[in-house]
Amino acid sequence: VRSVAVPWGNCVEPSNVKAGGNACPIRFQCSGCGSYRPDPSHLPAIEDQVRSLKANLELARAMGAADYTIKGMEGEIADYLNVIKKMKAKMESMPDEERHEVEEGSKILRRLRAGSAASGPVALPMPVVRPADEVGT
Repeated sequence: VRSVAVPWGNCVEPSNVKAGGNACPIRFQCSGCGSYRPDPSHLPAIEDQVRSLKANLELARAMGAADYTIKGMEGEIADYLNVIKKMKAKMESMPDEERHEVEEGSKILRRLRAGSAASGPVALPMPVVRPADEVGT
């Protein structure tokens, strides 16, 4: 099954995959989509996202945001909590050895992501461009 990367996982929705991830029919509300395939290595980040969304929800309530805004935020939180619950249940249902392998692989992926984010972009050597008449001399 083909997929494209989305926050904390992959998307298998055919029209979005065909468009290289630029044509989500539900405007990138991944947590509420049946085509979302969350990655267990991102579980701590998804849990952080829920905490952030809850803080934003409290701020929106304090600001007197419109009911549809509040309901949308509550729905997104509920969807991410459901994603977390399903991921944890799937992990718990795995044989011990398999679960351990997934947990260890997830730790490695998180370390790699943290290292690449901290080091920033990698400088690549600049190409040398010569006029056509100098090539071969």
